[in-house]
Amino acid sequence: MTTANESYHRRTEEGVSNSGVKTADVAIKAAPGKVYWITISDVDAASAVQINNSTDDGGTDVWSVELPQNGYIHVNFDPPIECDTGIWLDVSTGSPTIVVGYV
Repeated sequence: MTTANESYHRRTEEGVSNSGVKTADVAIKAAPGKVYWITISDVDAASAVQINNSTDDGGTDVWSVELPQNGYIHVNFDPPIECDTGIWLDVSTGSPTIVVGYV
C-alpha cells in the first residue's frame, strides 16, 4: 500500500524497461508508452537530444536537452512523459550515449 507522500514514479516503476545504449535516432517504442527516466552523456562533442511523441522523426517534441562536451545528465520524470503515439529518440547533434527507462 502506498502513502500520500510516495511519488507517482515509485508507485508505478514496476515493469519499467530500459532501451539499452543508443547513440542515434531510434524508435524506443513503436506504440503508446511512458518515459520514466533518461540518462545521457557525451565526451566527444556537444549534443542535442529530444524525445518525440512519434514512431519516426516527424512527431512532436515532448522533451529536449542540450549538453556541452563532456556533459552528463540523468532525469527522472515524475510524473512520466506520456506518449500516445510512440517514443522516438531524436539525436540532432553529437554522438551521445543514451539510455531511456520506459513502459
